[in-house]
Amino acid sequence: MWLPPREPWYAHGVRHVLCAWCLLVAACDLGTDAVPPDASPGADAYRGPNADLVPPVGSDATLDVASWNLEWFPKDERTVWLVVDLIASLELDIVVVQEIANVDAWNQLLELLPQHDGVLSTHQYSATEYQKIGVIYRRDLVVAGEPALLFSGQTYAFPRPALALPLTAGALTFDLVGVHLKAGGSEDDSARRAAAMRALEAHVRAQVDAGGEDEVIVLGDFNETVDTSWGMEVMAPMLAAPERYRFRSQEAAEAGEASYIPSGRVIDHVVTTAGLADEVGGARAVIPRLDQQMARYEPYVSDHLPVVLSIPMP
Repeated sequence: MWLPPREPWYAHGVRHVLCAWCLLVAACDLGTDAVPPDASPGADAYRGPNADLVPPVGSDATLDVASWNLEWFPKDERTVWLVVDLIASLELDIVVVQEIANVDAWNQLLELLPQHDGVLSTHQYSATEYQKIGVIYRRDLVVAGEPALLFSGQTYAFPRPALALPLTAGALTFDLVGVHLKAGGSEDDSARRAAAMRALEAHVRAQVDAGGEDEVIVLGDFNETVDTSWGMEVMAPMLAAPERYRFRSQEAAEAGEASYIPSGRVIDHVVTTAGLADEVGGARAVIPRLDQQMARYEPYVSDHLPVVLSIPMP
């Protein structure tokens, strides 16, 4: 199996050198007053949130749940501000994010989102290195339970443990499981993702069959396709059991949409269990093309796009 490189060449901290004039144009092109080109990245300089940066995807009539890989967050000193503006503009109620690489920036993000709270994974690769999974949620709509790390000892399949969080929104209570599976296009990378999918499916199946919570959303960066023969093989534990699971992102993949910009493929997914069939109905995930709706999205925010599932408000 071959996939394009998981990360662009600048992903490990290489920054473009911009002149002062370019910075001013960039701020204007981004369409927001919230990012002064000469400001420091401190919270005091921010004048947002700007809820008109891009068209909304969510609405007051829906519970809007998204997966969003924020690529070594924050990529730029403007990234925190822009993510705040985008969450507000898209009207997202629950966002499972991946690649949080700076806890201080995460705390700043929550500080600047007055309507949201958040939970961040405690996992680290080492004492100083990490790419954490986090969950951001609207505090007036959603009540969060106790988070838990899943598969924390299974480093072959899960270089980053899955983050499980029970949530209640109105009359709906469900388990949210955020994942960030192994990246890369080698046979070993593919085998590690396949092992993770087997473990995920076994975990959810055991919970449901034992009488536990049967309304579960598994979402995140799976680093795998569902519209190719090799991807379908890796994702088979859930993909081949439609009586139990539904990939809400599959229609977008089959329509040629993209969640990972460099490859033009959908590798970020939202999966719901059969227990949510009545609540979710036939809803499919949508992928807003933020890279087309705002200038410099990829160098300032991420090489991934959010994948959003809107559920009728319970």
